[in-house]
Amino acid sequence: MSDLKGKRIAIIEDDVTNLAVFATILRRQGASVIQDAWNTGTTEFLLKNLPVDLILLDIMLRAGNKGYDAFDGWQQHPELKDIPVIAVSSLDAESEIPKAQAKGFAGFISKPINAIKFPEQIATCLNGGQVWITSR
Repeated sequence: MSDLKGKRIAIIEDDVTNLAVFATILRRQGASVIQDAWNTGTTEFLLKNLPVDLILLDIMLRAGNKGYDAFDGWQQHPELKDIPVIAVSSLDAESEIPKAQAKGFAGFISKPINAIKFPEQIATCLNGGQVWITSR
């Protein structure tokens, strides 16, 4: 089991059930979690809640917003642009992984996540690695 103690992880996710599951798993591993379920003003939300060690980002957000657009906005801010981002999405991994890689994401994890492996996948990215998970 991985140890995420002392790590601060932001979750940008519009599905409150997914948000609760991800946050619970990470908190049980010792992480501090900040959550954004509304997905509007994510740049301001992140800037207000720094420091952040890693961002988990859903690709399909509320009101037709896309995680990729939020990510592009973060790249304009020096204090956000180097934070590793993992897409956590139910979209087709075969088409989305190349997009996420081209943007510079640290990983892609398909939904539904594997609750047992999820903390290890997050720890891999926190330690400078990448994770590209296409299925459970």
